[in-house]
Amino acid sequence: MNVFALKGHKIIVTIKGLKSGYELDKSKAQKYLQIGQEYTVEKTDVSRSSSRVWLKEIPDEIFNTVHFEDVRHQDIAEDRKHPDFQKLVKVGIIRDE
Repeated sequence: MNVFALKGHKIIVTIKGLKSGYELDKSKAQKYLQIGQEYTVEKTDVSRSSSRVWLKEIPDEIFNTVHFEDVRHQDIAEDRKHPDFQKLVKVGIIRDE
């Protein structure tokens, strides 16, 4: 999924996604998420090595973004609105082209 997904962005869980991530992440995902189910992003937190997503439908849990795929593409103009986007550009982790 696009780690810069904004609030309201729709994502879906995949079989491949449930097999990805650290063991603790996979265990939690398999407990709470359903393959093929669509979820709504509340927010994401993007860092150098991993990113997390909060879901509207499961407000008390945080998931690794690797478990999801986007339902629709979010363009770069929308990505730039994410608070972590400019922060990562500023420190040179990503390039804004």
